[in-house]
Amino acid sequence: MVEDGLGGADSTVPEGDATAGPTAPQAPQPPYQPGPWGGPYAPPGWGHQPGFRPALYAPAGPAPGVVWGGIGTRFGALILDAAILIVCLFAVSLALSAAGATSSSRQADPAATAVGVMWWLVALAYSPACWYVFGATPGQKALRLRIVRASTGQDLGVGEVLVRYIIFLVVTVAFPLGIISAAMAANDPFKRAWHDSVARSIVVRRL
Repeated sequence: MVEDGLGGADSTVPEGDATAGPTAPQAPQPPYQPGPWGGPYAPPGWGHQPGFRPALYAPAGPAPGVVWGGIGTRFGALILDAAILIVCLFAVSLALSAAGATSSSRQADPAATAVGVMWWLVALAYSPACWYVFGATPGQKALRLRIVRASTGQDLGVGEVLVRYIIFLVVTVAFPLGIISAAMAANDPFKRAWHDSVARSIVVRRL
């Protein structure tokens, strides 16, 4: 505040640098649109994508009605998915047995080999295809689980799915590594296994 030297009506100028020019108008920020499962709710230290505000973390879960997917629930989903694949293999074996009973062994062997190769391809593509298309495998859906990006709550992209699956496959095949990863995830506040940490994904569950 600066008072007029003539003592008349007070005239004021704003405090600060009166010579500073006008500031450039800032572009309006687009409204934040969270994913269908809430978010962003990335673990601290991961940062956030451009256009998304920093996350606020609540111990209860990522969004109302949603909690982090626990290790026990995720293991149950893994058992369900394994059962689905085993039932499919059993059905294929019955079909091959029926085909072998009505044809010569020379004709049945190539068919058995082809079907076996196809089954292994389906088994390998089962999880990543379901993660990308549906956000979860049938076993995970049965237990209300879903795999999403940790920063936005949106579904994973192709690259994230592949990275997550490769680490998941290595950890699953190397059984001791799977136990260590599960133990670390059980003690993690966001229930992240190694494949979640590498792919920056998170598993959530509807209540």
